[in-house]
Amino acid sequence: EKKQTRASLVCAEFQICSASEARRRSPDPEPWAPRTHYRIAAFGQRFHLNLSADSGFVAPTYQVTHLGGGPRGHAHCFYTGHVNADIGHTAVVSLCTGLVTLHGLAPPYLCDLLTPYQPTRSLCSAGSSLLCVLCLACPIIGGPSHLDTLNGAISSEQPPTKDSALGSGAQLHTRQKRFLSYPRIVEVMVTADSKMVQHHGRHLQHYILTLMSIVAAIYRDPSVGNLINIVVVKLVVIHNEQEGPSITFNAATTLHNFCVWQQTQNVLDDAHALHHDTAVLITREDICRARNKCDTLGLAELGTMCDPYRSCSISEENGLSAAFTIAHELGHVFNMPHDDSFKCKEAGVKHQYHVMAPTLNYHTSPWTWSKCSRKYITEFLDTGYGECLLDEPVIRSYELPLQLPGQIYDVNKQCELMFGPGSQVCPYMKQCKRLWCTSAEGVHRGCRTQHMPLADGTECGHGMHCRHGHCVNKEIQTRPLNGEWGPWEPYGTCTRTCGGGIRSAARECNKPEPRNGGKYCVGRRMKFRSCNTDPCPKGRKDFREEQCSKFDGKHFNINGLPPNVRWLPKYSGILMKDRCKLFCRVAGTTAYYQLKDRVADGTPCGPDTNDICVQGLCRQAGCDHVLNSKARRDKCGVCGGDNSSCRTLAGTFNNVQYGYNEVIRIPSGATNIDIRQHSYSGKPDDDNYLALSDSQGSFILNGNFVVSMFKREISVQGTKLEYSGSDNAVERINCTDRIEEELILQVLSVGNLYNPDVRYSFNIPIEDQMEQFVWDPYSGVTVSRCGVLSIPLMEITGYQTPLFGISFSFDVIVHNVWLQCSVTCGEGTQARYVSCRDTHGGVADESYCAHLPRPPEVSTCFSPCGQWRAGEWSSVSYFIFPLLVFV
Repeated sequence: EKKQTRASLVCAEFQICSASEARRRSPDPEPWAPRTHYRIAAFGQRFHLNLSADSGFVAPTYQVTHLGGGPRGHAHCFYTGHVNADIGHTAVVSLCTGLVTLHGLAPPYLCDLLTPYQPTRSLCSAGSSLLCVLCLACPIIGGPSHLDTLNGAISSEQPPTKDSALGSGAQLHTRQKRFLSYPRIVEVMVTADSKMVQHHGRHLQHYILTLMSIVAAIYRDPSVGNLINIVVVKLVVIHNEQEGPSITFNAATTLHNFCVWQQTQNVLDDAHALHHDTAVLITREDICRARNKCDTLGLAELGTMCDPYRSCSISEENGLSAAFTIAHELGHVFNMPHDDSFKCKEAGVKHQYHVMAPTLNYHTSPWTWSKCSRKYITEFLDTGYGECLLDEPVIRSYELPLQLPGQIYDVNKQCELMFGPGSQVCPYMKQCKRLWCTSAEGVHRGCRTQHMPLADGTECGHGMHCRHGHCVNKEIQTRPLNGEWGPWEPYGTCTRTCGGGIRSAARECNKPEPRNGGKYCVGRRMKFRSCNTDPCPKGRKDFREEQCSKFDGKHFNINGLPPNVRWLPKYSGILMKDRCKLFCRVAGTTAYYQLKDRVADGTPCGPDTNDICVQGLCRQAGCDHVLNSKARRDKCGVCGGDNSSCRTLAGTFNNVQYGYNEVIRIPSGATNIDIRQHSYSGKPDDDNYLALSDSQGSFILNGNFVVSMFKREISVQGTKLEYSGSDNAVERINCTDRIEEELILQVLSVGNLYNPDVRYSFNIPIEDQMEQFVWDPYSGVTVSRCGVLSIPLMEITGYQTPLFGISFSFDVIVHNVWLQCSVTCGEGTQARYVSCRDTHGGVADESYCAHLPRPPEVSTCFSPCGQWRAGEWSSVSYFIFPLLVFV
């Protein structure tokens, strides 16, 4: 790796000279001039600077808003232009830092305007039309110079409307960018409260931009594992506290108030140039997590980036170290936990105290990120929570020769910013790793620190300055080195032994790793491959159920849970975006909890889809359990089939008798079951309810006069059926998968005995032999109001009938259950229901049985008429109707 050293500045001579500012006449001058002119006389030459305000290193429509007061000092410090009207001779000026460079001249000149705008000194007389200038003729030795930019945090974007660079705008920002390292631009609105205005005065804006430049440098460190650019789009300065959010000592209340208020300052359209993705409040209020517990420096809600209502944070300003607090709170907004949190321990990451350290101590490294932070911000972005950061503005880069923060604010000024006026650097603890300062009373009162490093650029010895907490030679700084991808790692082990697992491979941005502010790699960082796609054996637990069962016996100190608690998967009622989180239900109850942030790779996203979860994201998969496959089951339940292996059976039922009435038997192997019971009045309560029992007659849904009102799932030998609950105008049972045992559909009729309106359909396989149909005189099981069960006589009749030239035999089961005789005594008639049924018991169209003799539907009946005759008195008896219970 070749290192390029920064070019040296050797100043051969210097002069103290003067410059005059030539403004155009205006009856109402602006607080800042979009164009201005300076004349400098030095080294026997006259330099005429024709300058324009340069906001190229900030967002193109970067805006400063003053609430309750006017601007103070220079709103725009930075100017660029030409020298002596020659476009080949350029000038770059910062009126805030007083630095002027003249390029294209022989030799080039470096001038320091000792202006009243500088935060550290003021050597010129107030109101003077002349500006004191220290001019140096400085030939550049070495190669091309690279001067560190103070405000690298703030990008230049042209043109002002961000969507112009996108063509179709935000539509390009789709889920296809998942698992890619892609440039993320965080558009920030920074708000400074009235106490900040009182403390920093006219230097406030430049001071805040200095803080944000440090924040941006922290997020450019390669240890974060992503390419993240911090861009300030708006600065709101609150002069009158009544004009802004209510800021109190209570950190939680202040955060809430600020989050609500910042919404009013935002433009929700992400394509708008003044839209912000997150808002930062910087305050000098001593914020506290509780009364008398004021060790809090900042507060933010976890994982709220891109949420227009909750993407916000507050930070207490205590000097340049506030930049680390801002970076820390933004980390929470990016869903990063503290470095010592349970989540980091669960991820197998040992204690590493970096930006997300919960407290600051000697071992904290606030410039870099822990592996845990890198893991969580990467997962956050890869699972789609950072979509608003995918703006792609046209960025125009400027290498502005601006000073590092430590050059603007010397070490004593840093102490004053942190501990108040009069504080100076501790004479016994001069080091870059920690800033130790005396109190205002003097060194005899001891030294103290907030465990923050000295600002970059602070001198730490002859020819040395501080960089990221280390004292290094000023001359050995290298140019930014962009990162490049290393080789792909081998694919890992399969996440499942059957049913479709996932193997993954990753690569690192380490050939080379970005250095000195160089860009992180862009492109795919993970790839996936399906494995073990064969179906699992019948009877095996559902994969999500296996993951829930691993927590059996763990109650997590939740009140009311027994020590032998059993956990089952929770499917219904989960938001689409949360389908790849592990929600488990307490067996026997409706209570459920999130037990893991994500399910294992290869877990189906739900019971009604082939898609699978990969790295916490629901990805397309086929019925063949292959990732990105488009294979689907046909209506017969055959993966990749053509719908030719089954036929649809459909029918209705609207007979009413008190109690449970059998509708139809759904045979084993049926698929795409859809059963609906329509309320007669269009309201949920119509006294008719669907019920299911298995082939043995045991109820599996709404049995024993106990009806489930709410949505639930029913598992039948591994097949999931969904039930809408009875509290619906259209009560429904549905299932797309194949059932492995016969189900008996019934309808429970109670109350006013309104006629039910049951409509059903399902598909059954077409067997190798041609389907057989029979006439089935059948009246259904009847339950009278007195609870007496009519037991039908069974008549077995054998048939031998040729059908389409194929001879086969089958039996017809005739249930001789006749309806009530038309007369109570004497001779009358009675009827029975006759339907055409297949050998599975399913109702078919009568045309299938047209070739068979139809059994009689009407018969004569006779019963002798009785006469009155008195008998013995019997004892009193009672009958209690069953009570219908809703659950």
